[in-house]
Amino acid sequence: MTRRTTAASATLLFALGLGGCAATGLTPEAYEITKAECQASMTHLANTEPEFASLKDQSYAYAVFPGEFSGIDWFLGGAGSDGLVYDKSNEVIGYSRHARVNLGLGFFGQYADFVVFFPDQAALDSFKKGGWSIGGETGIGILGLAASGQQSMTEDRTFVSDPRSGGGLGAYFTFDNFSYNNINDALTN
Repeated sequence: MTRRTTAASATLLFALGLGGCAATGLTPEAYEITKAECQASMTHLANTEPEFASLKDQSYAYAVFPGEFSGIDWFLGGAGSDGLVYDKSNEVIGYSRHARVNLGLGFFGQYADFVVFFPDQAALDSFKKGGWSIGGETGIGILGLAASGQQSMTEDRTFVSDPRSGGGLGAYFTFDNFSYNNINDALTN
């Protein structure tokens, strides 16, 4: 087995393992750090993405995932991070874990903040149930500057992200898994 095949298999198994992880076990210290990182991500996105403010204002709720590395190495890649879910009044209502498997073509990696916007209660309820969804992403980067775009194909969600750095070129399908727990339960487990 080649190194590339071994690395790809390990990435896939890691992402699938993350997909089964419940969003529990958040310590108060980790919560405060994650909350500060989410606030910094929202400030960054508000300053760099023109549509961010209007999407936030129009959304029923949103989830913020700060500083996620995502990529693909030829055919297979992945991503994973933790984030917080906010209601329309900007109060934290939940804790979420994200795992992703990327399948496509390219050699691309990025470090990005991203926010998932939910237009209504039904979209938020679907997110809370967890499970896998299918989407797509394209990305390009050179010398640490990157641009990418992603779209959910199976869920009523809008993604806004801003790569802080990246490199390469890729186009791939994304298989995302989000787990959710309300914030009080996440802090007590």
